[in-house]
Formats: sequence, C-alpha cells, structure tokens
Amino acid sequence: MKRNLLLICCVMIMYGFTISHKSPAAAGSSNLSDSLVLKKKPGSRKNSIKIYPNPSYGRLSVSATTTATLHFYIFDLEGTLIYQAKLNNKDKKTIDNLPKGTYLYDVFEQDECIEEGKIIIK
Repeated sequence: MKRNLLLICCVMIMYGFTISHKSPAAAGSSNLSDSLVLKKKPGSRKNSIKIYPNPSYGRLSVSATTTATLHFYIFDLEGTLIYQAKLNNKDKKTIDNLPKGTYLYDVFEQDECIEEGKIIIK
C-alpha cells in the first residue's frame, strides 16, 4: 500500500500536478471524509496536437499543430508504452491496428509534458 501511494505521488510530481488538500469544513460539506483535489500546473499548453477520430475504430491520426518538435507517447492503462513518435513541424502520423480499449497519451516538448489525455478505441 505504501509503495502504491509513493508511486502515485511520484507520477503526479513528474507530470506537474499540484495537490491541494481541502478539509470538509473548508469545502462547505458535511461529509466527514477528506477530499483531494488535483490541479494542472499553470502555464501548461493544450491543443499542441490533434488526435482524430477519438473515439476511433482502430485507425487513428495524430498531427502536430505547432512547428516545435514534439514527442508523442501512447500508454495502455497498465503503463506499458504502446506507441511513440517524434512530430516535427506540423507532421502527421497514422496509427493502425490499436486493439480495443482505453489508452493514455502524453506530449512532450523539450523534456516538459505539455499535454496529456485519453484515447478510446472501440
């Protein structure tokens, strides 16, 4: 249990999340359980890539919307790297034959995570 909590904290720190703790009284709730709120680090950009169609039926297109060099990664829900690509100057890549499921993606620019999200394959 301690190892899992440590792993979750390390992942949140690695991806630039900040943690703020709200007590039930501060949140205006009569619920006695504590709540944990994750906030995205300010200054991170969105929409540096376009993924379509999402949800998809096995064929997915990924294109950069900036001229910067981007590193694009797809992981399954267990954290296994499924696909990686380097996108230069508005490149477009096509990914075929992804099995049905839910995947997570990360986009990096110069070793900084600038976007992340979810991909669904039906």
